[in-house]
Amino acid sequence: MNLPRPTDRLAGCVWLPRIVAKARLLAEGALPGDYESRFCHASGVDGQFLAFFGLSRDNIVRAATLSDHEITLWFQSLPLAANGGIEKWNAIAVNLGRPGFPMAERLPIALSTTYKHLAHLKPETVFAALEADEKTD
Repeated sequence: MNLPRPTDRLAGCVWLPRIVAKARLLAEGALPGDYESRFCHASGVDGQFLAFFGLSRDNIVRAATLSDHEITLWFQSLPLAANGGIEKWNAIAVNLGRPGFPMAERLPIALSTTYKHLAHLKPETVFAALEADEKTD
């Protein structure tokens, strides 16, 4: 599976192209089971993204049926995306897992369980762990 990197952008927003790609794969029945079970889960990056922008899983699944251009127009029109919201999310998202940021308590747990094979790399953020994991696939 070839997902966009966590830092890739759509509508100027990191994570948006990745969550949209996962929603498209889900609709095609091609999202692997481990990704499907965590898709839009509140404790993961998807959940952080949805909560930040006031969206639901259904919103993303519906948006994924649109073209990237249409998604850009829709997303940029969201009240929580406008007026600096995207930039604020981008600054938080790239730091997820660092002390003082969301998911700081989850990253060490993930590195001792799901991402145990990456612990020696000592990724400092969730995005770094995801990118390292996908390089090993």
